[in-house]
Amino acid sequence: MKPSTRTQILTLMLALGLTLVLAACSAGSCAANSGGSGSSGGSGGTSGGSPGDNTCSTHSGGGGGNGGGGGSSFVALLYYMDANFTQIDGAGLSSSGQLGAISGFTPPTIPASASDNMVIVNQQFLYIPMSDTTVQGFAIDHSSGALTAITGSPFTIPNAGSGTADGAVADPKGRFLFVGSEFSGQVWVFQIDASTGALTAVSGSPFTSPLNTFTSADNLTVDAGGQFLYVGQGSASAGVEAFSIDQTSGALTEVAGSPFLLGVAQVHADPAAEFLLGVGEIPDQGTGATDTHISVFSIANNGVPSAVAGSPFTTTFAPYDFLVVPNGNFVFTFGFDSTTKAIGSMEGFQMDPTTGALKEMSGSPFTSLPTVYDCQIDQGGSEALCFDNFPGGTTFTVLNVNSSTGAVGQSGTGFAVNNTSPFAITD
Repeated sequence: MKPSTRTQILTLMLALGLTLVLAACSAGSCAANSGGSGSSGGSGGTSGGSPGDNTCSTHSGGGGGNGGGGGSSFVALLYYMDANFTQIDGAGLSSSGQLGAISGFTPPTIPASASDNMVIVNQQFLYIPMSDTTVQGFAIDHSSGALTAITGSPFTIPNAGSGTADGAVADPKGRFLFVGSEFSGQVWVFQIDASTGALTAVSGSPFTSPLNTFTSADNLTVDAGGQFLYVGQGSASAGVEAFSIDQTSGALTEVAGSPFLLGVAQVHADPAAEFLLGVGEIPDQGTGATDTHISVFSIANNGVPSAVAGSPFTTTFAPYDFLVVPNGNFVFTFGFDSTTKAIGSMEGFQMDPTTGALKEMSGSPFTSLPTVYDCQIDQGGSEALCFDNFPGGTTFTVLNVNSSTGAVGQSGTGFAVNNTSPFAITD
């Protein structure tokens, strides 16, 4: 074969390959910012799943996880419960940073039943634990924002007894959904069908402590490696329960030494490294917070947490919740001013990825930003949605976050609603 002929063939092959790649991206098969774990604090939610492929352009229609989406005009989607807890409302975040209603969105209706939490898994499925001992499940259409009930939903919580579904979190890989009861020391585990989102209860649910030291599964978090589940009991004196997670079935086994008296009531795991963070109080105490500290613990191979050097770290305001950016480099706290008896300004801390130490960021507390009660951040770590009061806030504020520098600014104007909690956000 002549050199010129070989050159022509190679050129045609390269052109064909480029065409196929571009076609795949335009079809929404590549999704950026498709991972991470969100915050949830008082609402306890986890907004994302495992990291995805960032081959194509960012925010390519909000797809991600296990193949969701493509083609949406929104860079993020917000879902929240109405004031009567009878329907799920939706909103979309535009590329200009403005949050607004989704055109043509039909809010799914659900039986009237209180809920403190909703969680989005793998950017594909929305789950809401309900006080009627069920879990509502919906598939997310990223092109329209529509929610469609997953076949089999609502899913019954087995052996509920006196427990009621309250908090929920998924492991970072989106394999298991853990559901806790604020009023009993019980955790139910469900396997998640990666294709359909259907839930199957894990044998042995609910899991609890054989020593009867576990009284409230108030807020739940899973470590970055998906090996351990930690449960704050809503009171610093009650301690933090810890369970190892069977990597095949999802079944839980209590970590020796639980509950750990860490001096915190609410916990979130660092999404990027084996650290556990906690604060002394929780939002729904209603009387505000008083402990002006945030604590950081390293997680040993056996799941036992221990305080890092310098912990607890001092805050200006008493935090009742906090947010860890998905890359683990920055932590933002939301606190209470015990002098004025009002919500304090948001504070920011840079986190050492090796030691877990926190250092307050320049300009913190951020007095130029709106005072907010709680925030969740998208899987890419660039947009945070925050609400203004608890319970039953009436405004969502959009904050943009530079995950490299930690810089925070406000985007657009506030989005007025009739209720802000629980809520969840996804790219």
